[in-house]
Parts: sequence; C-alpha cells; structure tokens
Amino acid sequence: MLFISALVALYWRLPSQWRPWLLAAGGTVLLAHDSWIGLGAWAALLLWVALMCGPQWQRKTLMRTVGLGGVLLMFGAYQFGKASHGLIAWLGYAFVSLKAWHLIAEHGSGPLRDGRAASSLAYLLFPPTLAVGPVQRYESFRLELLRARWDGAVASQALQRLLYGYVKVVLLAGYLLNHKLDTLALETGHPWLDTYLPLLGYGLNLYWQFSGYCDIAIGFAALLGMRVPENFNFPFSAGNLQEFWRRWHITVSEWCRDFVFRPILSRTRQYMLASLASMVVLGLWHELSPRYLAWGLFHGAGLVVVHLWGKHMPWAAALRTNALWRGFSWLLTLQFVILSFALTSTPNLAAAWRCLATLFAPLIPGS
Repeated sequence: MLFISALVALYWRLPSQWRPWLLAAGGTVLLAHDSWIGLGAWAALLLWVALMCGPQWQRKTLMRTVGLGGVLLMFGAYQFGKASHGLIAWLGYAFVSLKAWHLIAEHGSGPLRDGRAASSLAYLLFPPTLAVGPVQRYESFRLELLRARWDGAVASQALQRLLYGYVKVVLLAGYLLNHKLDTLALETGHPWLDTYLPLLGYGLNLYWQFSGYCDIAIGFAALLGMRVPENFNFPFSAGNLQEFWRRWHITVSEWCRDFVFRPILSRTRQYMLASLASMVVLGLWHELSPRYLAWGLFHGAGLVVVHLWGKHMPWAAALRTNALWRGFSWLLTLQFVILSFALTSTPNLAAAWRCLATLFAPLIPGS
C-alpha cells in the first residue's frame, strides 16, 4: 500500500507529459525489487520491441515475422528454464510477452514513433497490471492515459475495489480457505471425497487469489484515472464451457482468441483444430510441461464437443430455454472445470491419472 500511495500522490502532482515516464519508472522499481536477473531479461525484451517497432522498416511483413519470432523464442527459453532448470518465475514476464506480441503484430513501427515511446514503455511496465494483468490493448491504454483526470467519486470506488481484492486474497483465500479449511484437504475417510474436495479447494483458491489480485490492479489503475478491462466475471456460474472462457481470465482468453484461434480458423476453416491449438497455446503459456499440454487438450476437446452439440443437435436451442437443462448444463460445466484442476494441481500426469481414476471409479462396474 505504501508503494501505491506514493506513486498515486506523485502521479497527480506531475504534468501529464511526465506521467508515462513515472509509470515506467514505477514498474522498473517493482522489477528490480523482484529480481535483478529478471530485470535483465525484461530489458532484453524491451530492447527487442524497440528494435522492431522503432525504425521505419521497408519490409514490414518480414520484420513483423522476425519480431514475433524473437518474442516467441525469448518466452520459450523462459518457460524452458522454469520447466527444466528450476528457474524462478520473473515478475510479469508472461504478461508483458503478450503485450509485446500485440505491439509488434498490430502496430509495427507505430508505437515508438510520433512521440509514443513514453506511452509504449508505460504500457509495457504499467505497475498496476505488471504482475497478473489484466492484459490491456495498447490503443485502449494510450487513450486512458491521455484522458486521465482526478475524480473523487472514481477514487472512492477504486478504494472499494482495492478492499474487495484484499478481502479475497487475505481473508477468503489466505485465512478461510488455506488456514482454516486447509484448501479443503479434509480427511473424511471416503476416497472419492478426499480426492474431490482438494480439487474444489484448489479451484476456489485459484479464483479468489487471482481475481483478488486483479481487483487490486483495477482499483490501483482507477486511482491513476485509468480504466483497465475486467479479468473475471463469476466464471463458476457459466452455463457451458464456451461461456466459462468468456468469464475466466478474460483478457488472456481474448488475446488467444485474436492471435491464435481466429487466424487458424480463417486459414483452415477447422473449428476443432483452432480450438485445440488455442487451448494448447494457453496451457503452454502457463507452463511448458506435459500436464499443461494435457490440460489444454482437455479444454480444447471440451470446447469442440460444446460447439458440435450446439451446431448439430436439433434440440439444442430448445433445451437452452429449459430451466432444468440450464441447471444441468451449469453443473456439468462446473464438474468439467473441477476435473481439469486434477491436471494442474498435481505434480505430473501419473498423479493426475490416479486422481481421475479415483473420481471415475464409482462409474466403472466392478471397481
């Protein structure tokens, strides 16, 4: 809170043209506090973006391809280092890689020309969203920066949002779930419940922690007079898997939709391939490992099934108006998501398989 208070106070005392530089400096302070090695990796990525987006390249398409390849190579090396050599995660590196991809893919040489160097650097190093997002588009960020004005009512709402975030992270996840309920890892004596409840606890912890930090980021940004997009919208109330991904990790899901799903779909006209590729990319973005590859394939296959059901089943539209079916669809979606946590909450695929085998044992005759 001391960092937030100091940055906000200084931000509103500076002339508007200096504010982007302050935001960039604030982000750099956070990176340096986290890890000097991570700061060096960040510097390499930022220099690469500057090289790709600064000069007026004659062969723009080629340079855009080279630029995106460089971002992919750096991020792949980072993920490989985490997976194979125990590299500690660098603050915000996964999220800034998405922003760097966006700048190079959609803006080319634009952001670092015409006096936009400061806003581009502030965009990449924006302190409120540095650690966990949300991932905002550059043009939206730049417009928010230009029209930022102090508003007492907005500041009051921002403080409320900060409080909501701290309640989720500290009270609900930290104290209630992890301390009092020990992430629902309860010894009931029933193998099925002893397997299912920790998955439920893992999902709740993930949601409260992640959405809580996003609440803090959104409130922090609002204190700077800037709006950033929502990242969660009650995802566990989703009626189907497609709706779930419109409610969970929204900005990263939208990035994946725009830069993976739609390009593949437009070139191949194969929804199955586009869905599987999108979810595999999303899984490997989280972690370069077999378990997250399996998680991506699991969700991709689920999206394909939901799509085929809605497209080819003649009674699908009628069922969506039935309250009983909507309740069943919600329950089925929730259980599908909870089952997918078996792949990410366990250390490897063998442990995940044992977990899933226990959960499905009651459905297998003679087990």
